[in-house]
Amino acid sequence: MELFKMAKEAMNMRSKLKEMEQKLKAKIIDVEYKGIKIQVNAKNEFLSLNIPDNLLKEKKDKIEKKILEAFEEACKKAQFIMTEEAKGLTDKIKIPGLN
Repeated sequence: MELFKMAKEAMNMRSKLKEMEQKLKAKIIDVEYKGIKIQVNAKNEFLSLNIPDNLLKEKKDKIEKKILEAFEEACKKAQFIMTEEAKGLTDKIKIPGLN
């Protein structure tokens, strides 16, 4: 009987994980960092990058540094949202032996 209950919980968790994945893909985050605009979803998939023309006049190493910083900022925001969604999911799930 306990095995059946655990299998049911596992299937329920799988369904909730799939639902969370869809939510993360749909959650679009717009980040602007030093004029660079990046669009990413909460699953950390990058959707677009816009570099202003005036930035392209700077030295290559400065441009690259700013782009990397902008990507880091976008990743942090996406990771935060992903973590918050995961917290909401794990709070609702009762895992035998852990609760």
